[in-house]
Amino acid sequence: FEPSSDWMPPFMRVNPILEWSYADVWLFLRHFHLPYCVLYDRGYTSLGSKQNTNQNPALLRSDGTYRPAHELTNWSLERAGRIESPKRTKPQHES
Repeated sequence: FEPSSDWMPPFMRVNPILEWSYADVWLFLRHFHLPYCVLYDRGYTSLGSKQNTNQNPALLRSDGTYRPAHELTNWSLERAGRIESPKRTKPQHES
């Protein structure tokens, strides 16, 4: 539970999905036949931009194809297909 932001009318937020595991999300989506991005069926498990998102190597089959995201068994590898962006540094201001 979390109260609303100061700029909003007062209400209590309920965010049960925050406690869900990777498997819980996929069980829910598939059980209720909810739509999701087709990239998840092509081996992507974490989506960002085109520049920092690849198919998850943990889902690579021996024939070079990828299993769908819901078949990932080691949930700690959910972001294994993401490329870490270089750390931004603060620009130096000239005096």
